[in-house]
Amino acid sequence: MSREWKGVVDKLYCSLELGRRIVGIKLLKSPDEFEQADAVRLKGAINYCQMVAAAVRGNRIKAKDENFLCRSGARVLGIDPADPKNSRGERWAQLGLYKDEDLSGNIRKELVYSEEKQYGVLVSPIEQMDDFPDVVQIIANPYNCMRIVQGYAYHYGMPKSVNLIGNQAVCLECTGRPYVLKDMNLSLLCIGTRHRAGWNDDEMAVGIPGEQIADVADGLIRTINLMENDQNKAVIEKKLREKNIPLEIRYHYNYYMDC
Repeated sequence: MSREWKGVVDKLYCSLELGRRIVGIKLLKSPDEFEQADAVRLKGAINYCQMVAAAVRGNRIKAKDENFLCRSGARVLGIDPADPKNSRGERWAQLGLYKDEDLSGNIRKELVYSEEKQYGVLVSPIEQMDDFPDVVQIIANPYNCMRIVQGYAYHYGMPKSVNLIGNQAVCLECTGRPYVLKDMNLSLLCIGTRHRAGWNDDEMAVGIPGEQIADVADGLIRTINLMENDQNKAVIEKKLREKNIPLEIRYHYNYYMDC
């Protein structure tokens, strides 16, 4: 693991109080890159969001086209960009997901899919990765997602590309958009992934491109004293000491108490 990446990983886990592992997603562009990826190769087919659910539990896996049961994941990631049944939103109109064909078509046009052809994907807990992934995905409660946004805002200000529709949450909203637009996105998850991957009702998700994650981790550290209460600070301080991350924790001090 590179020193820079290890520092980012440690900052993220120290700053946040998570019930699940943080996931890194690496798109694999060739058969050689796929074969060289050090991960368990799926033998069957599952949904992409189930791959992420496996990673939050500590599994490091790789998948290619034949391993995607839900085709949305393969399309969004550029592994199988063909969309014969829904290229104009017609499938959604048939299902009654939106009020009419025109709206379904407009929504389909607005979605951001990778136009780069990919061969496969590596999905892993970030602490098992050697270097920065293409996208970092965090499934957490709203409080921790708020803190991630605050860490982002410290360096970048208001998020510029947040866009969500409550559909294709893990693949589109938290992988495809961050990868293509190179900016953070939030997701309230979708009914499909909640049933298939088993997320809790009070969980949501954040997707962050690899290009931004170091700044987000740094922003989290720099906003601890202003944002966190004393109880949280005590937990964070202990974790920071264990990882030898220097930060003077200031108790009885935060912005909502006028510092």
